[in-house]
Amino acid sequence: MDISIKPDYKEFMAENTGLALLFFVSLIAMPLLAPVENNYVPIGVSSLSLVLAIVLVVKYVTLTTVVWIVGEGTLCRIRGVFSRHTDYIELYRVVDYSESQTFLQKLWRVKTVSIISTDKTDSTMKMYGVKASFALVQLIRDRVEKCKHEKRIYEITNQ
Repeated sequence: MDISIKPDYKEFMAENTGLALLFFVSLIAMPLLAPVENNYVPIGVSSLSLVLAIVLVVKYVTLTTVVWIVGEGTLCRIRGVFSRHTDYIELYRVVDYSESQTFLQKLWRVKTVSIISTDKTDSTMKMYGVKASFALVQLIRDRVEKCKHEKRIYEITNQ
């Protein structure tokens, strides 16, 4: 059974806390700057607010258009707003995994999972915005081992 994973909205906050705070400060500053005689300051703050709002909307839409699908034999990433781009990694090619959390990701309880493979075109696939409580690495590890066993692929390492 395929498992579909989308980034949690909390990843947006973890990535863009600074921009969001700057946007809200600019919104609060606009009415306070209305009595200023120099019109350039209110216009500048309004323009900044508009640009920040556009940037934040674009980043949110871009974040929400990503989906990862963990299948029985492949790991697939589908992304794109106006066009769609799909990347595949055969699970038997996966060699390592890692989980990481920035400080803001820890606060928002999300993480980034990196899948490292021997694939030439996409050797590292980052899955960001995964809920911190979700054991994604274990799920993928189990499927990788099952896939390697079915295809009779064994690792030989030099130490």
